[in-house]
Amino acid sequence: MKKLVIAVIVCSLGHSAHAQFLDRLKNKVQQKVNDKIDQTIDKATEGKKKDSAPTDKPAATTTTTAGAGSSSPVSNGEANTNTTTGITAYSRFDFVPGEKIIVEENFAQDPVGEFPGQWNTHSGAEIVTVSNRPGKWLSISQDGIFFPEYITSNLPDNFTLQADVMASNGIAGIGAFTISLLKAATAEDKFRNGNNSLVTDVPSFKVSLYPKYSGDGQLQYSSNLIGNNTLTTLPVFNVPKKNAVRVSIWRQKQRVRVYLDSTKILDLPRALDAGAVLNALTFAAYAPDYDNQGGTFYLGNIRLAVGAPDTRNKLITEGKFTTHGILFASNSDAIQPESYGALKDIAAVLAENPAVRVNIVGHTDADGSDQANLDLSKRRAAAVKTALVSNFSIDAARMETNGKGESQPVDNNSTEVGKANNRRVEFIKI
Repeated sequence: MKKLVIAVIVCSLGHSAHAQFLDRLKNKVQQKVNDKIDQTIDKATEGKKKDSAPTDKPAATTTTTAGAGSSSPVSNGEANTNTTTGITAYSRFDFVPGEKIIVEENFAQDPVGEFPGQWNTHSGAEIVTVSNRPGKWLSISQDGIFFPEYITSNLPDNFTLQADVMASNGIAGIGAFTISLLKAATAEDKFRNGNNSLVTDVPSFKVSLYPKYSGDGQLQYSSNLIGNNTLTTLPVFNVPKKNAVRVSIWRQKQRVRVYLDSTKILDLPRALDAGAVLNALTFAAYAPDYDNQGGTFYLGNIRLAVGAPDTRNKLITEGKFTTHGILFASNSDAIQPESYGALKDIAAVLAENPAVRVNIVGHTDADGSDQANLDLSKRRAAAVKTALVSNFSIDAARMETNGKGESQPVDNNSTEVGKANNRRVEFIKI
């Protein structure tokens, strides 16, 4: 796999010119070393890579949710048939995605080289493919605020947001990337309030990511209620060592939790006012020297889901619980480690109710052949059972497995959101 460099926001203020020169020189040397490593790995693995789209852009990683369709990068797309491998690395990851997906943005409908048709900006960006990684990314190499126009309704007081962020070497130490959730009546409100500045007069929650060449990176967070705050000592933003980060934000009424990859970074019980209305999602990029440094941010695989998962009530009382939070490698039954929160959630209900038995049923979208999807859905259901036994000590005799492939859709298969909702795992009480 290619070694990349990732980043997400700012932090050269206060460095001397001499220190900046040394940092940049060290960065260029590191990039040349990385390129040599990449070339060696490419030659050794040539012919084994699938769905690659070689470019001079940095690489990301890819997985798909419980079906054979669209991807969502968080780990290596190579299949790993050992369903327990790496899952325990996420043992403190208690993030559980929302119940219904309302945004699944992987830019699949947009042509490479153009700005996405359903987005807005006063700046510029373009869709690109990334070397050796499936999918498309929004490549941002100039200051600006960017947002999808199709989010038009108020978000509920329970929702989750996930997004993958990457950046090239040149952005470290000079750049900033901000994710904002806020109340905005017009597009101009989003342009005015979607940057990394504190907004005091409207409900909002913001996370800004700051990388460094060496040492620990920083994260800034703010809301209209708690003001501006900064966290340091975040190794995830040491650029030469980290190529990408998945940001997960979970709002539950006043409470907001933020995760970077497997680590919970923030758990704020009173981050927002009770009843605060949020209806806009924006992304902002800032760097004072894009051209000279060759810096670029990359944004992809955005998922917004609403509704607080109610596993216990739905399984015990209603007899069925559905999750979109169990992730698999592309066209594989290998469970990805960031599925830990969803697996732990269902395991806790089963452990607390030892008399309950369940049938685990896998479902896919309609991409691919009927038979391939049926087989994949059955293997993935079996993999979930194995993971529950191996990682949470649930008695295998309490679980049966089955797969329905694409035969029982709960949404249409003509949109990315519909496909994402169809890719799921169900737990049915028997």
